[in-house]
Order: sequence, then structure tokens, then C-alpha cells
Amino acid sequence: MGWPFHFLDLTPDEKSHRRELLAQYAFLSQISVLIPIIGYGIYRLCAWLFARKGAFNVAYSALRQLPGSTESSRESKGVSSGVLASRWRSLQWWLNGEVAPNWGLRGRWIAAIVWTLWLLVLCFLQTGHDYLHVTKRFGSVAAAQMPLLFLLSMRTRFSPLAIIFGASHEQIVHWHQLCGRIIMILLVLHGIWYINYFVQNGILADRLQHRHSITGLISLFLMAITAGTSLERVRRWSYRVFIYCHITIGLAIWPILLLHAKPLRLYAAEALALFIIDRVLRYLDTVIEPATLEQVPQTELLRLWFPLTSAKLARFQAKPGQHVYLSIPSKLTCAGSKGLLSNPFTVSEVTASEIALVLRARSGPTTQTLRTHAGRFKTNPLICIEGPYGGYLPVAELASGADRILLVAGGIGATFILPIYWALQEQLELEAGGSDRLNLVWALRSAAEADWATDSEKQTFNQNSNVHIHLTRNRFTGNTPDIAAQDEGTEMDELRESDDTIGGVKPLAGRPDLKYIVDDTFSYHADERVAVIFCGPRGMGRELRGHVGKWVTKGREVTWHEESFGW
Repeated sequence: MGWPFHFLDLTPDEKSHRRELLAQYAFLSQISVLIPIIGYGIYRLCAWLFARKGAFNVAYSALRQLPGSTESSRESKGVSSGVLASRWRSLQWWLNGEVAPNWGLRGRWIAAIVWTLWLLVLCFLQTGHDYLHVTKRFGSVAAAQMPLLFLLSMRTRFSPLAIIFGASHEQIVHWHQLCGRIIMILLVLHGIWYINYFVQNGILADRLQHRHSITGLISLFLMAITAGTSLERVRRWSYRVFIYCHITIGLAIWPILLLHAKPLRLYAAEALALFIIDRVLRYLDTVIEPATLEQVPQTELLRLWFPLTSAKLARFQAKPGQHVYLSIPSKLTCAGSKGLLSNPFTVSEVTASEIALVLRARSGPTTQTLRTHAGRFKTNPLICIEGPYGGYLPVAELASGADRILLVAGGIGATFILPIYWALQEQLELEAGGSDRLNLVWALRSAAEADWATDSEKQTFNQNSNVHIHLTRNRFTGNTPDIAAQDEGTEMDELRESDDTIGGVKPLAGRPDLKYIVDDTFSYHADERVAVIFCGPRGMGRELRGHVGKWVTKGREVTWHEESFGW
């Protein structure tokens, strides 16, 4: 079977028809994204309805009165539905697992592959044997995905996808990465097909002097830089390089696309509109105030207190486990180049007038500048706070929907876990024996790093037997962490002993035995629903999830949440 596409000489009517098809399929590629979005929305609605046990218990009771029903048939149906539910939970668990360490989740990869194949189908349908039609179709379909790319990058709480999915931007942004890669694949193919056309017809040198070819090559080059600087290795090396390239090139590519081809203008305008809307809404949700800084003694931690108005503070008080984006403003505005360089930090405490953040001072410019202010200048620098974001973990539903709850924190991950612990503790204290269902495990380097969490009467554990704190660094070996520990966020060195007391609890020496902790949590009753919430280093999270997964394969009902920031 030979190559099906050829260079055809088309009549004006045929060229007009080709332009119509290009516009139709580009629009179809854009509008078809509503199918998975609406489908997921329906799935969430069905899951919510099934979670309302009261309504379904009534329906089940009514079914028991049907003529001809027998106890054995009901038991058979119950076993059958239980097996199906167990298999469905196992499938969900598998889809939410990593393909390989740091390679993303299986479910996202499958969805990305399916969507890529669908777009490739749209690139070939009704193209006949017209080589140029296929070449142009790749470009038009890729351009039609640009608004989706920017919709997935929206950080504002009013993002349509955040509302439909019931998720925060740090979860949706992974789909932004995948969408960008898909667009890059289509555009590279579009460019390769065009260059081949120029070479085959001996017009490469001439066409490279035309506006369409020049702008196309520039666009590909800029997108290649964007894709390269978006790699995790580059982001870890220099987050500043990544964010400046991402935003600068993202803005520069719009006028280039407008000049490249007229049909692309609509999609470029849609993407630009989404970018402007997102920036305006985020700017309106940003507060700039002088913050109080202090360094936690004998640690690399900084504590920051930021005052807020009562109206703004109410949003922080409504949900535990939220985070903000912090930046250091240029002069009196957050719109300058420094304002672009914002970093996520979890809100560790909310008082009647301010919020508190706990930061680990690393080599980045933001935390280094803050450490300089805290240690040398002793001033109250102006800080930009954007948010709050996140907080989609429903504490009330978690307390009522899970028979046992395990909270695991690694190092600075306690800034997310502890506010949820305090909220759950307060919720469960209202029911007799409710606190026994809640277990907390916190692994940190030294007792000094827990000072921020136990400096008030409210933040004590009162010798709670369900609270286990592990000091993973030997205090006799000094305070200099190795590179691997810095990357993972917490040390895992073994200790000989620990005589410290943290919040009324005597900590254990050495790293926690996660397998024993998980097995003990699941050992109470086979029908218990267990919720496991984790925030900490990736390696620790993988180990914990691996132990929990063994119980999922046994049919146990598990709610798993891992808080992480992919950027």
C-alpha cells in the first residue's frame, strides 16, 4: 500500500471547500472537549447521589418487600454488587497510580493518549489524497486547542474547570502540561509536513522568506523553548527561568500566530481573553501588606504572619488545608516582574486577624530574600498574598464518611496535615469515642522544627495515644542535610534515642514504620472505610501508597488524598 497523499492542483472551488473543512474540523476539535468535561461532571453527580446513603437505604428497604424475593437472592445480589464495587475501586486506584516514578499518573496518560488519537482522526477525516489539506489540518486542529490550554492554566477560583471538577488549580495544571505536549506534537508534525512539501517541490529557499513560513518557524522555536524549560529538571534547577520563559513566550506568541494565518486569529483571541480574565481575577484576589517574619530557632524554617481584613479572613477560616501564592512585590504593586515569581505555601494557622505560613528557606530567590529580612534587616517587608486556593478536602464529610482516618505528614507537609487534624479533632470530639478513629503520624527532622506547631494552648496533643511523632535526624550528627534529603524534604536517618516532648507527646526516634502503621489502621474491622491523607516528600508518599494499595486489592474501601504541587 503506497503513500496515500499527493500534491494536487485544486480549482478555486475546491480550495474554498478545503478552507470550509479546515474551519469545521478545527471547531469540532475544540467543541468536542465538552464531551469528557460533561461526562466527568455527570460521573461526579452520580457519585454524590450514591454517597447519599439515606436515600438509597429507603430504596433498598422497598426492594425487600417485592413479591418473590428471597434472602438467598438478595445475598447473591449483595455479594455481586460488592465484588463489582471492589473491582471498580481497584481500577480507580490503579488509574491514579504512577506509570513510573515522576512520570505522571496512568489515568492521565490514558486520557492524553485517547485525546491525541481523537485529534489525529480529526486531522485525517475528509482530506482525501490532498497532502496540503492534511498539512494544514494539523496546524488548524492544534491552534484550536490553544484556548483549552489556557483554560487549564487558569488559577482563579472562578475557573470553569475548577468549579466543574471540584478541584483546585494545582490538580488541573497537570492536564495543562499534557495538553501543551499534545499541541506541540501536532505543530511539529504540521511543520515537518510543510518543510517536506517545500523540499519536494524545490521551493524551500523561496518559501523561507515568506511571512507565513517565518512566523511558523519562529512559533515552533518558541514553543520548543517553552516545552524544554517546562521539564521538571529545569524547574527544579531554576523556577525563575521556567516561569519567565513560560509567561514571556506565552505572550509573545500571540502576535506571531495572528500574523501566521488568518484562521488562527479567532483561537488566539480566545486564548488571550482567557489569559486576561485570569490575570484580572487573580489581581483582584491579591492583597499586599507588610508581614511579620521570624526564624524558627535551630532550623531552616521561617514563620510569616500576614494581616487580613475580616471579609478576606473568613475565606481562610472556612476550610483547613488551603494554600496561597506568595510573591515579593516590585515597589507597591504585585504586577511587576517580581510579582510573576510566586510560590505556593500552605496556610498553617488562621487567627482572628491574620494567617500564618511556615516556609523552608531553600536556595530560591523568594525564601532567600525572606530569610534575609528575618535574620539581617529585622523589618516587616511588603508581601503579596494571592488566594486562598485548595481546601477541597471536606472535613465534615470526611469525619462522617470514614470509619477510620489516618493522617501522615512528612516534614513541612505538616502545614497541610495539622490544620486538618485540628479541624477533624474538633469535629470528632462531638461524638463519643470519635477521637479514637483519628490517627496522626508526623515525621520530621528535629523537635525544633515542631516549635511552630505547638506554641499555643490550642495546638497541643494532650498525650493523645493516636498521635505518633518521629524524629528522623540524629541530633548528635549536626544540622547539615544531604542533597537527597533536601530534595525529599525530610531526613530519614535512624536515631538512637529521643528525650524531647512535642505538644505533650513524647516523640519516637527514627523513621516511622509505614507498613506497620497502615496494617494496624486496617486491622480493626474488614468493613471499615478508611481515609488516608498524606502530605510530604514524594518517596515517603510512594511508600505509603504502596502499603495502602495492598489493602485496596483486598477489597477495602479507601479514600486517598495526597497533597502536592507539580510546579
